[in-house]
Amino acid sequence: MPAWLQVAGRMHPMILHFPIALSILYVLYVLFLQNKLSPPADAIQIGEWLLLLSAFTAATTAILGLFLSREEGYDAEALMWHKWGGVSVSLLLLLWYGFRNRLSATKAGTLIAAIISFAVIIFTGHQGAGITHGQNFLLTPLLPEKKQQQVLLEDAEVFKDMVRPILETKCMGCHNSRKAKGELVMATRELLLKGGKTGKLWDSTEADFGLLMRRIHLPLEARKHMPPQGKPQLTEEEISILGQWIKSGSDFKVKVVDLDPNSELRKIAGTIFTTIETDEYDFAAADESKVKSLNNDYRVVFQIAKNSPALSAEFFSAVQFRPEGLKDLMVIKQQLVSLNLAKMPITDEDLKTIGEFTNLRRLNLSFTNITGATLNELKGLKELKQLSLSGTKINAASLKGLSSLEHASSFFIWNTGIKKEDAGVLKNKNLVIETGFRTDTMILKLTPPILENIEQVLLQSQPLKLKHYINGVTIRYTLDGTDPDSLRSAIYTNEAVVSGNAHLKAIAYKPGWYSSDTTKIDFYSAKYRPDTVIQLLQPDNKYKDEKNKTLIDGVKGDMNIGSGKWIGFRDNSMNALMIFNQPSLVSDVVVSSLVDIGGYLMPPQSLELWGGNDSAHLGLLTRITPAQPVKPPKPLKKGDPLKIPPAYLKQYDLKFKPTTIHYLKLIANPVLKLPKWHPGKGQKGWFFTDEVILN
Repeated sequence: MPAWLQVAGRMHPMILHFPIALSILYVLYVLFLQNKLSPPADAIQIGEWLLLLSAFTAATTAILGLFLSREEGYDAEALMWHKWGGVSVSLLLLLWYGFRNRLSATKAGTLIAAIISFAVIIFTGHQGAGITHGQNFLLTPLLPEKKQQQVLLEDAEVFKDMVRPILETKCMGCHNSRKAKGELVMATRELLLKGGKTGKLWDSTEADFGLLMRRIHLPLEARKHMPPQGKPQLTEEEISILGQWIKSGSDFKVKVVDLDPNSELRKIAGTIFTTIETDEYDFAAADESKVKSLNNDYRVVFQIAKNSPALSAEFFSAVQFRPEGLKDLMVIKQQLVSLNLAKMPITDEDLKTIGEFTNLRRLNLSFTNITGATLNELKGLKELKQLSLSGTKINAASLKGLSSLEHASSFFIWNTGIKKEDAGVLKNKNLVIETGFRTDTMILKLTPPILENIEQVLLQSQPLKLKHYINGVTIRYTLDGTDPDSLRSAIYTNEAVVSGNAHLKAIAYKPGWYSSDTTKIDFYSAKYRPDTVIQLLQPDNKYKDEKNKTLIDGVKGDMNIGSGKWIGFRDNSMNALMIFNQPSLVSDVVVSSLVDIGGYLMPPQSLELWGGNDSAHLGLLTRITPAQPVKPPKPLKKGDPLKIPPAYLKQYDLKFKPTTIHYLKLIANPVLKLPKWHPGKGQKGWFFTDEVILN
């Protein structure tokens, strides 16, 4: 399609109003004005012009619509009906004009033509509205509103309950199965992972997390900004949710409660979801004296949260349990929202009493004596969200009685003999059924051995500290970098030591289990450790050296620059003065660093070592210029971003003539301008270091 025809096609939504308005004017004119004007010839001429213009603009609208339909992203089936409708409207109005004299001879003829034409116009407009605004757009206000079920924090899943609602409200209007702009459909997990014409939506290894976040952060007036200007825009919280989800690995199944409590995503979730404890209740608090009278050695009733009227009850000692103890709670049945009867001798008859606690949100009947015969007694618990029936004798058929619990979010039925597929008798699609993890036919894999040594830079031999949490595990290891095996490699004992430069590899073995993955760690020998380090130029405030010990504490950093084991420089060069209380003969200095090209962490532009016995008169010992990363290969698909390599640890070895020194100054100059091929071209690079090793 030539560009000028694309522009013409995009005028379709504007022009389509003219044939509708002109047709209505023509009908009104014929019915109410034509016979009142004189001379009659002028009246007929006005009517003919209105009808002719109506037919002409209808044909123009249909042609422009055909041009617009050639653009990508529209569902072929939805377009087919809209196209035929548009063509039909055009032909009907042309026929109406051709037979205008016969039809306008009577008001009935005009009305019949109008009714047929307007019926086709309404049908065509409805199809067009569905393509543009979503399916069933016209009738949506008349349909019952679909309310999103309130999900508890402990039941919420990050993608389903935080990410997907954003995509549905802000993105899927243009990226659905009927209208797929950029060949991108967001309807399913598989289609999200597939991406669109310009590639995958996200890449957590990229500095900006990939295409989706890149488009969101473009200026609002930019052509590729998403959502487009004029559409509802994402809030700062919604942008943060999407970015943090991608950053954390874009897991489609992870639950909110499994997130790090200090993570940004977990904090946002805390403002979105409520728990049973923090929910708002509209009933009055129970009389304190009644609550106090219900507490004894085998039953406790307590307030679930400060200033909340809701109460929780728990029973202890199966031997002392009596059904009358349940009936005692009837005086607080309005306030009771949580009831724990796990391991109590509850029977099917007792469920009738429990069914009267209509405000229950959480009910635990695990390992009780119920069989499920009277489980339908609980169908009156309309507010129930969590129900635990693990370890009972219920069956799949008995679950049918709970299908009416619309607010239920999670059922626990471990050790009941009910399989997950049998739980399909419950029609609530938002309900999570936990059937437990069955391992009777599985061989599990051991987790890797855990290294407890903190220091990896060693001044002398140290005990090697490995452990495993599973009893009976044998740990075999090597210190020369070779892969350990289950027969010949050394067996770890508490007498194992590590000294000098060593490349530890350790694997856990146990009969009946798959062997673990390999624990790998490097140890470094250091003959000297400076007594003091002074940063003459300060590191970046976010990655500073709090106690001036980071470079000489013997603790190596990992891939997380925010762990407190790294110091970072960007605006300043690193200018570290190391002081030795006793003169030391040094000839080799290794500088350990982290390179993450996508995160702007680059090798230093240069490294210099100055040394001597007078801090004011140091001599240059050596200077090196580390090689910089080269441009990655061009992507296979045009328009795809460069595939930036993942982060890696890098060491720089500075050797020089043996020199006795009291002072050693290390200067590292960060890259001043990132290369042209880099996403941050022209900006300053970072230099990160965690340790300096001297021999």
